[in-house]
Amino acid sequence: MTSRLLNIFKDNSLILKWIMVLLAGFCFLWSFQLFIAGNAYYSVKNDIEGWQLSPEKASIKQVDSGLSKIGSAIDYFPDNALYYQIQGQLFEWKAIVEKRSEESVDAGLDLNTNNANLNNAATSYQKSLLLRPTWSGSWIGLASVKLLQNALDNEFYYYVKNAKQAGPQDAIVHKFIVEFGLEMFSVRSIHYVKIKEQLKQHLNLGLQNPLSRDFVLKAIQKHNASGTVCRWLRDASYPVRKRIPNCITYD
Repeated sequence: MTSRLLNIFKDNSLILKWIMVLLAGFCFLWSFQLFIAGNAYYSVKNDIEGWQLSPEKASIKQVDSGLSKIGSAIDYFPDNALYYQIQGQLFEWKAIVEKRSEESVDAGLDLNTNNANLNNAATSYQKSLLLRPTWSGSWIGLASVKLLQNALDNEFYYYVKNAKQAGPQDAIVHKFIVEFGLEMFSVRSIHYVKIKEQLKQHLNLGLQNPLSRDFVLKAIQKHNASGTVCRWLRDASYPVRKRIPNCITYD
């Protein structure tokens, strides 16, 4: 009887050891996949942030490399909303860079390819929102696709509205509304009337937020709008006004 109990104990101990080995292997594999996906995400994120400040630095080769990296991350973690949002941005950049490249050599723009990239971007953003409906970046992404398609319709403003509701303090919201608003102001578009109050609000918030500040300042300079923005933000705090070129004088 004693011998039988010892054998049962040994068998159970062996099974437990195998379970521990399999569990350790699973944890190692999961950690490895997480490490690879995380590195891919941050690598692509850093590239995109650099392109936002200096769009001319983006290339088709870099964008394709980014799509490959984030594609691998999605293969490992297909339920990560952030990865789809980054993928959408990359498809947008591919549309932008390919259009720029084709225009620079006076070639006929392949509208089918351009539309395919933008449609892929929209699909990625929609997948992201299915997983996380309150992600402001993906709502902004859908609005950005509409902008690149020159489709400034009710759907465009619906996406902007949802982005503001989801992340009223998010840097990506400040960046998009500031860039879009200043562009509409510069070309005297009717859309400036629709966005002007939001533009003033997000200029203020964007200059306060360290994650959007440099982008907002560069947008102001690009559109030669320092004096105008200074007037718009005459009631803003001193630290905000001080950041606007030539807004605060000491004469």
